[in-house]
Order: sequence, then structure tokens, then C-alpha cells
Amino acid sequence: MSTKVSLAVPVYDAMPYFEAFLKSVAKQTLRPLEAVFAFDGPTDGSFDCFQRFLPELESAGITVKYLMLPHRGQAAAVNDALKLVTGDYLTWCDADDEMLPECVAKKADWLDRHPETGMVRNDGYVIDGTSGKIMSRSARENDRHTQRIFDGLLDQTVYCYAGCYMVRMSLFRECYPDLEIPLSPEGQNLQLLLPPASRSECGFVDDILHYYYIRPTGHSSRKRSFSETLKRLEGFISLSREILKHCDCDRDVYEKKIDLIREKRLVQLRYSAVIRAREEIGRK
Repeated sequence: MSTKVSLAVPVYDAMPYFEAFLKSVAKQTLRPLEAVFAFDGPTDGSFDCFQRFLPELESAGITVKYLMLPHRGQAAAVNDALKLVTGDYLTWCDADDEMLPECVAKKADWLDRHPETGMVRNDGYVIDGTSGKIMSRSARENDRHTQRIFDGLLDQTVYCYAGCYMVRMSLFRECYPDLEIPLSPEGQNLQLLLPPASRSECGFVDDILHYYYIRPTGHSSRKRSFSETLKRLEGFISLSREILKHCDCDRDVYEKKIDLIREKRLVQLRYSAVIRAREEIGRK
């Protein structure tokens, strides 16, 4: 295969899982493969681990680029990584997950065989990072072969795990000519996925190619108070409105849809808070 794929990896404090991720990168079967690591001011030895593993990545025939940056968040790190990307296709992954050996190759092959489509996704396992047990598959049965995923990504009924998606760089540049996604403390996946999904169908590789780990200290899984959860919800809503500026859609229609999503999430949040309060009273 002559198509070049670029893998962008924002890295903050990924230890002690980073070495397993690096090994999964080295085992990727596709060449040429370019891996761009953006170190977001790590404090835990992630960069030292990378330096020890760098010869193995290079001996595997992978073109490696890296940046050491001040800590500004994953989205900012992705923006810096994007400036170094030279591939035809773009994929990205969290530094504490794992990709199976054909994760990159099978998605790239799908895009090669479907030049009319701008993006593709694969299935994977969601794994309990403490017990190692499989919790679920990434793709739900009712969305496994959905090609128009823009609405599902927006209301979070379609998964948006890093490591499961690949986008043509030509399509990505239509969305972000300056290669700058909106910044947010809530990560980078919606910014990377929603604008391309507004312009193109999304293919599906029906294979388990990625392991997404739910870590007890992870940003998405840590316990939050009601006020913290409410603040995070408002962050997602604000981010969704900002992303709409880069999407090919009816802005008025989708602004209203975001309002409805917010109201639905608020109802769910308040209901959960009532249930927790009743449980606390019961324990007393």
C-alpha cells in the first residue's frame, strides 16, 4: 500500500500504560506510517518512556515525530501535532489505549477501496482498566452500519473513541483549513469528528481493532459532584456550538437541537441526583 497514514497522539500523564500503547503502535502492519507524538507537559515519566522505546518504533519502519509542549490540554496538543502531519489519511489515539496490529491498515484499506467516502470507523472493546474484563463493544447493534453519523455523534448515541476513526486529510482540511480545532478541556474527539461527519458518510470496518480502557483515574470516568457534572455538561454544550461553525449543516436547526440535548441531559442529571440523595438517606 502506498497511501500514507498519519497517527496523531496527544500525551499527558499516560504512565503506567504508555509502554503497552507504544508496543501496539510498533506492531501496526501498515507502511508508510507516520506517528506524531505531542507531549502535553507530562509530569510522570511518559517522555522518558517514549525515548527508551523510540529505537523500536524507528526500527519497525515508522516515521516518528514528536513535540515537547507546555501543558495546555489535549486539544491544543492535537493542534500542534496536526502541523507536522503529512499523511493522506489521519487517525489518532489516546496514549493509554491499545490498537490491534491491523487497526490502521484495515481502515486505510477501506478508504482506498471507497474513494467516494471521507471517513471510516472500526469496532473495538471497552475494557475495565482495573479488572481487564470486557465491558462492551464500542459499536452498538443499532448503529453498526449507520453511514450518516453526524446526528449520532452530536447527541452521543454514536461512539467517538479515539483510535476507532480515520479521516481523509483532504476532507479534514475542508473543515479546518488552518488545522486548528476548537480548544476545550473536554478533549478533542468531537472537534475532530463532527465537521467531517457533516460533510461525508462514514464507513464501518466490522472488526475488533481497538481497546478502550476505562481507568479509575480517567477524565471521563472519575466521580464528580452535581455541580462538577453540570459544569462539564455546559462545557460540552458550549463546545458543540463552537464546532457547528466548522460544520456543513443548517446552523439554526442544529442550534435548536443542541438546546434540546442540553435540556434532556439536565433532566437526566437532576434525576440521577435525586436517586443518589435517596440512596444516601437510605444508608443513614
